[in-house]
Amino acid sequence: MSAQMLRRKNTDTAQEKNHGSRIFYAVAGSAITPLMSLATAPILAQSLGVMGRGELAAGMAPMLFAVAVGALGIPEALTFYVAKQARGARRAVRRAFWILTLLGTAAAALVAVSASLLSDGNAEIEQLIFVTAVLTIPTFWASVPNSVLAGNHAWKLSARIDLGLSALRLLVLSVLAMANILTPLAATIVMLGLPLLKGFLTLPYLVAYRRGWRNATAARVRLFNYGSRLWVGSLAGVVLLRLDQLLMVPFGNAAQLGLYSVAVSLGEIPALLSGAVRNVAFSSDAESSHQAKDRERLQQTARLTAAATVLAGIGIGVVLPWAIPLFFGAAFSAAVPVCWVILAGVALGTPGSVAGAGLSARGRPGLRSIGMVLGALLNTAILLATVSALGAMGAALATLAGSIVAGTMNIVWLRVHFGMAMRDFYGLRRVDFQLVRNTILKLTGKKNVHAVSS
Repeated sequence: MSAQMLRRKNTDTAQEKNHGSRIFYAVAGSAITPLMSLATAPILAQSLGVMGRGELAAGMAPMLFAVAVGALGIPEALTFYVAKQARGARRAVRRAFWILTLLGTAAAALVAVSASLLSDGNAEIEQLIFVTAVLTIPTFWASVPNSVLAGNHAWKLSARIDLGLSALRLLVLSVLAMANILTPLAATIVMLGLPLLKGFLTLPYLVAYRRGWRNATAARVRLFNYGSRLWVGSLAGVVLLRLDQLLMVPFGNAAQLGLYSVAVSLGEIPALLSGAVRNVAFSSDAESSHQAKDRERLQQTARLTAAATVLAGIGIGVVLPWAIPLFFGAAFSAAVPVCWVILAGVALGTPGSVAGAGLSARGRPGLRSIGMVLGALLNTAILLATVSALGAMGAALATLAGSIVAGTMNIVWLRVHFGMAMRDFYGLRRVDFQLVRNTILKLTGKKNVHAVSS
């Protein structure tokens, strides 16, 4: 074997190991949130009751919707150019901050204006919406350091910060619950306010990045150009994930939203896993040259993530019938079948979710957006037709259908425009088990016996 071939082989091996480590730390960081949610969700349910839990969800929904829609894809665009080490990416950090400040101001105003309409005459919900409007602009700001961390693959640092903030949130909610002062208002401030501390904790890293020196590619940073193409898909994704909670009170009632919120908090735990892997796939593919090995890596990532999501969904689904009444209270038992439907939607949509990251990383976010729009249209149609009669179950069925359509379309686009076989996004292969094994050995400090012997 020539020296050049040996160097290339060593480089490929190092990239695969780095990719596995990135996925591990990204998943570990994202796993912190759902694990803490398993602890905080019963606290919220038992302290607030079905109606109070619904009011909490209704109060936060407009702000979460506005943040996801109003950013116009700027955070994702910043991540893309930072990962590509594009010329001007460091200067774009400040530009992104001021753009998001303007967008956040507009979003905050819209949230405040929507309070009377979306609260449907409920004074508690209206007050909560006004509070979240105040937190809208800082939430926009917090996306800037998160984008820089993701673009530089700083998943380990991000995981550590997430662990500390999640533990603090659990502690504060527990103390408020034990003191019998946990109200929907207090819960809103804790749930939405504490995560903003991540922006302050990552400021030193952000400053170091802007002052640092790295080789830059010839690509120019065009935040609006890339972000606008991605934004259409993001808007459709928000419709898939947030519209149901936004409209549940006007078309249904707060009690149904309370059931649905509990179902979502448990049913979307596997989705946080796939979301973490999707972020790694996005930043890694944006950095690479997209050769044949990069295609195989994307498909392998989709397969492994889908398998992990299915296993997590099965594990959660099996324990739901006794876990929800035990930890949340008998009043939330009706959330069990709703949660099963949500788990199914997450599992079936995971391969397409990772595939969507591949499309965006290859500079084709518009294709991903088309699939998301189709899924969102189907979701909205089913939601409006069923939520008044079926309540939380209608919203879950709408999400299931929309997720399947949106995810499948991403894989179709990769097949049509990049020649990737659709079947390679599903099932498991021998190389998948080898990657898992090698990553575990590396993280535990053990040597790869197979690699040494070869």
